[in-house]
Amino acid sequence: MTDALTPGATARLLGVAPTTLRSWDRRYGVGPRERSPGGHRRYTPADVARLRELCRLVGEGAPPAEAARQVLAPGPTPLPAVPEPRAGGEGLPLGAASLTLQGLARAAMRMDSDLVEHLLQNAVESQGTVAAWEDLAMPLLYGMGRKWEDTRRFVEVEHLLSWSVSSVLRRVPAPPPPRAPGVHDRPVLLACVPHEMHSLPVEALAAALREAGLAHRVLGACTPAEATVRAVRRIGPRAVVLWCHTSGEHDAEALVSVARVTVSAPERTTLYTAGPGWREAGSALRFADRHLGSLTEAVAVLRGRGVPA
Repeated sequence: MTDALTPGATARLLGVAPTTLRSWDRRYGVGPRERSPGGHRRYTPADVARLRELCRLVGEGAPPAEAARQVLAPGPTPLPAVPEPRAGGEGLPLGAASLTLQGLARAAMRMDSDLVEHLLQNAVESQGTVAAWEDLAMPLLYGMGRKWEDTRRFVEVEHLLSWSVSSVLRRVPAPPPPRAPGVHDRPVLLACVPHEMHSLPVEALAAALREAGLAHRVLGACTPAEATVRAVRRIGPRAVVLWCHTSGEHDAEALVSVARVTVSAPERTTLYTAGPGWREAGSALRFADRHLGSLTEAVAVLRGRGVPA
């Protein structure tokens, strides 16, 4: 029993309260199979693996009793996973949330990145990138931001969550290429304004365009205006989306610089703005052809289908 853990250590490992472990043991029989020489409860790796699976099922929305029944059903015991640190038991301010979103929030606060990615991956595969972003990832990231504003804590959770979301978005597959050239062969260019480090929404748009089979190029966070201008000249995109999450003093200058090169390009390049930071741009917004207010709108417009009703 040298690798067995105390109830307190097991609770810290799983990111749950010790009282929760006692409750699962008492109510559902999901507890330690061994005792120390003094009669104290000790959790072996197999016990921890069983509890981790219970946490996963509950995180996905299963009632605890049903989750316990599945965990205790005859079959191979899951292998114990690598331990992760606990972030704290506090919840995220999500308001009314679906079971999946609640499970994601609990997994994020436990720093269970495997479960976060598993739930998001399932959502992408079953509902598509746009729905997974707007219904799950975006509310989760917004709730994490509010949590930091309220507590000035859990920065490590926010970073892990951002990485997990980014990892899922990068894995969204593209459909098979068409046999004949299409109207959308010219790519869409995605870039942030020079100071902008919040590029996850750009990654979400890139994933949605990839899912839709639309060619695109991503310049990412903190793109200098002159770099975006050079990219427009080099690849001749059919559209440019300039993302701004938080307003900065040089946003308007970047917009004007890109607008000038799109207007003078041999083939028309449409210029779109996206992101809440453009609210402070004032009259400079007239240099853009249109502002895209959501991922749903952006994908619909870039696919040439207008705005869905």
